[in-house]
Amino acid sequence: MSFLQPAMFWGALALVIPVAIHFWYQKKGKTIAWAATQWLMDKTVLKHRGIRLDEIPLLILRCILIALLVALLAKPVWDEVNAKETKSVVHLVEPDAKLVSNFRFELEEALKRGERIFLLSSDYPEIKHVEELTETKKSKLNLQKGVLHASRYGTALHVYIRNQEYLLEQPKVMVPVTYKLYTLADSTEQHAVPYIAGAAGEFIFRDPQTGLLTVEIPKNRLPGEPVNGGNIKVLLNFKNQEEQHTLQAALSALQETYSIPLESSTQQKQGEVYDWILSDQPVKESNAGTFYVRSGLQNDGYIPSNVAITPDSMLLSASQLVRNGQLPEWLGNKMVEFYRLNMKSVPLSKAQLHARFEADATDVGNHTDLAYRLILLCFVLIILLERWISMNKNVSQTYA
Repeated sequence: MSFLQPAMFWGALALVIPVAIHFWYQKKGKTIAWAATQWLMDKTVLKHRGIRLDEIPLLILRCILIALLVALLAKPVWDEVNAKETKSVVHLVEPDAKLVSNFRFELEEALKRGERIFLLSSDYPEIKHVEELTETKKSKLNLQKGVLHASRYGTALHVYIRNQEYLLEQPKVMVPVTYKLYTLADSTEQHAVPYIAGAAGEFIFRDPQTGLLTVEIPKNRLPGEPVNGGNIKVLLNFKNQEEQHTLQAALSALQETYSIPLESSTQQKQGEVYDWILSDQPVKESNAGTFYVRSGLQNDGYIPSNVAITPDSMLLSASQLVRNGQLPEWLGNKMVEFYRLNMKSVPLSKAQLHARFEADATDVGNHTDLAYRLILLCFVLIILLERWISMNKNVSQTYA
């Protein structure tokens, strides 16, 4: 155990106070001659002469109380917990074949040492063989949930991710343990163009020259991968039917203009995973790979990158977007942001990369709280014991 405020141990000098008070009361009192006390003289002298042994336990308890109070003020930290946890190293790996190939040696050595490896995907499975990392399909990253999941199994976390500009869209990741980053900047993918694959072979992408959403069937395949794996499943879940019809019309306009393969539904199916959820109701369970549009919600704090909100309902009388006919365009812009169609695969600088992660001190605080609470419990119990002994001693002297 160590202490964050060791200077408080100067307060241990207060231990001389109960000792001094104890010996002060051992002094013989001044004898005053009084005829009425001559019959009690022998009993009183025998009772109070010399050091009183029944005061020794109280003296010890009071000294212990002062020592515990000083220890509480010094803010103890339980080092044994930290020592045990630092021996446990876990790894969190983004499912990318080139990334795994680049750090294959480190990952194989980690498995030989018995260290746990988790995949940065939707359910964060544990990997037993390096080959399993390259066979898994990529999914939309949720770094914060992945870091929190893996950190539960140790205090040293190694994170393996691609160093690309999409990390700037991720909120700052709070890591509750010590961590180390392993990144790969792949220069061969710097010109990759993210796009949506249409039903008839169209490529929907953002033209890097004009910045406009473009639909065409190129002669050669665009570098990169489509952001969708087929039709984009959309759920419209509105209590207000008029608002639901407004969103249906906007989606139809977006689909007709850009040939986006949307598959809309107004009834939620059991076990179905939707790519888009448009609703005027609170989101009960969010999914990092789902795009949410929530109407009638004020921005009163942190809004995840996969959530788009509007303070007004999507009604003609309430929404300026609807009145001006800008709702399809607004949905298209939000779609571009969600699928990162406007992003280029440009690696981040070292300063930018480390700025996306921040160590969270709550783990150390938990160890501090553990030691503090144990000492505080002892402090309270000893106070109760000291009071009980003191009261019993006073009662026995009264009736002696």
